[in-house]
Amino acid sequence: MIRLKLFIPLVLFGAIQASTRMCAQCVAGDFLFRRNLMQDSQVGMSMGWIEEWKDTNCVKGMINTIECDHACLKITIIKTGAEKDAIEGVMMDCSDLMIHRSPDLPSNIDFKAYDENAIFSGMRRNFTITYHFTMQGSENVKAIAEQYKTKTFPYYREEFEMSTIVIAIFLSVAVIACVLFVFWNCVGDICCKGKNDYYHMSQVHYTARVAEESLRSRDYSTAPSSPSTRLATVENHVEQKNENIPII
Repeated sequence: MIRLKLFIPLVLFGAIQASTRMCAQCVAGDFLFRRNLMQDSQVGMSMGWIEEWKDTNCVKGMINTIECDHACLKITIIKTGAEKDAIEGVMMDCSDLMIHRSPDLPSNIDFKAYDENAIFSGMRRNFTITYHFTMQGSENVKAIAEQYKTKTFPYYREEFEMSTIVIAIFLSVAVIACVLFVFWNCVGDICCKGKNDYYHMSQVHYTARVAEESLRSRDYSTAPSSPSTRLATVENHVEQKNENIPII
């Protein structure tokens, strides 16, 4: 009887263990930036979006291990015409309540509580999307990272920390200030040069005008008398002579 009492909890514990599994939770590539592809209501695509994804990276080994009630899920996005081993993005997580609706999956299956090993694939908007469900679980973080190190991913646009954002803003402001300072100095130099050139030309014109007026005054003072003046002088001289002649 005692053995039976001990056996029952062990069976229950084993059943519970068999009904749950540990799944990897991470993203890589540009999966986070393909949200409009994976939550496209226009084509009936609806799935959950996990906040913890932004702090993970499958390639760098930044992987969470979480307990799941149903199959583990891996979604792989590959761009049409991409080179071999090139992956646009990948996501690994529990399938529990993850996929609500998808045009890439059979509509007669409830994938919110899926307990099968299966692979489905669909093509939308020049991307091939593959859904890999497994009941095996995945706890080997190192093996996952090694697997994806051989793949080609686009630049992983990680979320920046607040300190990084502050530094970026400070550098941007400093660069803008330097550009404005250089621009202002250049404009000031151009304005000063223009003023100096204008002042110099004004002085030159003024000097030339003064010299021209001085030359005209000098020429006028030394110029010979006009014919009318000479005629009046001759007439006055003749009259004086006539006055000196005695009248007979």
